Amino acid sequence: MTSQVDFRVARERFQRYAQEANQQDAATLFAQTRTERDEMPEEFPKRRSDRIAMAIPVRVSGTDHDGVNFDVDARTVTLSRNGATLIVKQHLKPDQEVKVRFPRRAKEAMFRVVGRIGGESEGYVYGVAQLDAAVDLWGIGFPPMADSKRVVGRLVMACSECNRQEVVYLNELEIQVFQANQSLSRPCGACAKSTLWKNAASDSSSQKPTAAAAGDDSSSMPQPSTVGRRRNTRVNAKLMACIRQPGFADEVVMTENVSRGGLCFKSSKAYLSGSPIEVSVPYSSAGANIFVPARVAHVFEKAGDKIYRIGVAYIKPEEALRHS
Repeated sequence: MTSQVDFRVARERFQRYAQEANQQDAATLFAQTRTERDEMPEEFPKRRSDRIAMAIPVRVSGTDHDGVNFDVDARTVTLSRNGATLIVKQHLKPDQEVKVRFPRRAKEAMFRVVGRIGGESEGYVYGVAQLDAAVDLWGIGFPPMADSKRVVGRLVMACSECNRQEVVYLNELEIQVFQANQSLSRPCGACAKSTLWKNAASDSSSQKPTAAAAGDDSSSMPQPSTVGRRRNTRVNAKLMACIRQPGFADEVVMTENVSRGGLCFKSSKAYLSGSPIEVSVPYSSAGANIFVPARVAHVFEKAGDKIYRIGVAYIKPEEALRHS
């Protein structure tokens, strides 16, 4: 019996030390990330619209430094109204102009290479800025960033009649309606009437929570909003969300509540309080998701369970310019 107790104590001590080491590594990584961000040239694109995490096959063509023409396959990592990040095997140079073609829509536009962001097994990751804003390459409507101050959730939705796609900002009522029905009735400019809009990325009925998200067996139906002494009304909603953090794998979680100022979720991972993250809510496992900058506001550990209750605060749009 004594050996079993000693083993449990030793295991818990090891887990605590490992957690502290991971937090120290995370703190170092966040400091490095902040330094790299501060060293970026001022011309690097500022966040003037939401960025959608969406993989779209495209073609990139231009002329390399030896004067040889190229026309290669590529795909988007993220896209916005004014630019994109691309994975392409071709070496590109800053300020180089390239043509990006979107075969599915038979559209093309000229882009300027802002710089290389990183690399993957598939190729190099570049940030590119669209030169002619009048060209609607992606076929997705983006609302003004100023409207995001009244947002609880963000979705890329499609009209069920004309398939027009738009970034849709959801308020407290709309996010509860979407949670219950996986659809919304809203005006469509192309149809000139109110139509049914659904998630543009996937069939929501096929989405499955991960083990971390499925741990809460409470009802997924909307609960009454909690109105307290807070600046923003919290909505008790069980929504799929994805937490993205530099140097770590994405974590899919289930929210406990959401508001215009942030959200709350439970996790077995001990996040570092104050650390920068990106959040997508509602989240679709199949495709287009909108990640917004945020920070970990507080971390509470549930005694004995090694489960942490994480509070997240969104970074305001004007502050997000400095986190782009």
